[in-house]
Amino acid sequence: MDVYLDCAGGVSGHALLAALADLGVAFQEVEEALRTAGLPCRYVFMPIVEGMGTGHRVNVIWESRELLPRRPPEIAALFSALSISQATRTCAVAVLDTLVGATARAYGIASEDVCFSSEEAMLTMIVPAVCYGMEQLGVTHCFSSPLPWPKTTAEASCAQTSPVTARLLLGKPVFSTTGADVCVTHLGVAFLDVLVDEFVPAPSGVLQALGTGYGVATSSCCLRVWHIRPTMVTIDHTRGGREPVMQMETHVDHLNGEDLGLALTELMAMPEVLDVLWLPGVGKKNRPAGLLRVLCFPEYQDSVARAMLRHTHTLGLRMQILERLVLPRTAAHISLAGEDLAAKRYTVEGHEYMRPEADSLAETARRLGVGVPALRNTLYNRELAGDTQNHDKKTAATTPHELKNGGHQCGG
Repeated sequence: MDVYLDCAGGVSGHALLAALADLGVAFQEVEEALRTAGLPCRYVFMPIVEGMGTGHRVNVIWESRELLPRRPPEIAALFSALSISQATRTCAVAVLDTLVGATARAYGIASEDVCFSSEEAMLTMIVPAVCYGMEQLGVTHCFSSPLPWPKTTAEASCAQTSPVTARLLLGKPVFSTTGADVCVTHLGVAFLDVLVDEFVPAPSGVLQALGTGYGVATSSCCLRVWHIRPTMVTIDHTRGGREPVMQMETHVDHLNGEDLGLALTELMAMPEVLDVLWLPGVGKKNRPAGLLRVLCFPEYQDSVARAMLRHTHTLGLRMQILERLVLPRTAAHISLAGEDLAAKRYTVEGHEYMRPEADSLAETARRLGVGVPALRNTLYNRELAGDTQNHDKKTAATTPHELKNGGHQCGG
């Protein structure tokens, strides 16, 4: 699914977590993982109605704060050991690293010298929950609006973190609030730094669901999370045009030649797959490796992704929606050597061309007892002769016997 983070009312860690809860995510698994790690805390979500409508607010309740680590390496080790998915753990560590880097730059210190206050350390316990929530929603693409520029009053409520927030805002689009009272916190922007694929002015697609999250009681922050179903543009291939396609790719350096060949064969045989490409190369430590790239329509991305993982056992896929331009084309047939071959008829710059389908060529060649080059060369010679209007007459003279005995040969 796609999500759009509407940050017009600000962004904070509390607001993002509350908005995910408002979308229906439950966080008991994260609470249990933290409790098992020796950090007993609970996320208490409260339904409320504020200026942006119904939503949720969250409080983090601690049973014992004395055990809470304050140094980033200890917190990172904690995140890495939590009994949650690897994807969630990796995301949580990435957000933490972003916070540490921004803090070090803001105060001119080394990253290893960063030590959070107890309040900031408590705030980091929101991190695995938000990453967990995004995974539970099945988010594949995350978009965000530009960020509001906080007013002085809002900045004052986050004064202890404003230098870090300023560093994190670098490289992100902002807009003037012109009187609006919003709050942008360092943790909220750190989440955007890790989670967001692209900043866009507005969502694009069909809006399916809405989660609204409010910040802490003393904050004016309100964040909306929209669940979006991308609009599938189905074009008429007889007329051509533009359409979205999903591109999935991964680097492979762990398969032997037989397993790789079988994986490619299985993926190519899937009706949902538009194309499969293997590009050999050299990977890290000079190991032989390659790039596996698969195209499909976006509505088939889940089944194709599962197939790629099943047949390669790669540990991750890169996925993106691309736009492709399709030439006008229709199904056609070519009569050759007394055989009827399936073909494509397509148009380029106003001129019409025909291309036989590879499967049809191979099947016909087997039936005639010749190689595919014999059929292709026959077509090539016919095109050289310029006999496009009378190719049925030309084809009639090209019999299977003539193909076997050198009729219409090309090459020496």
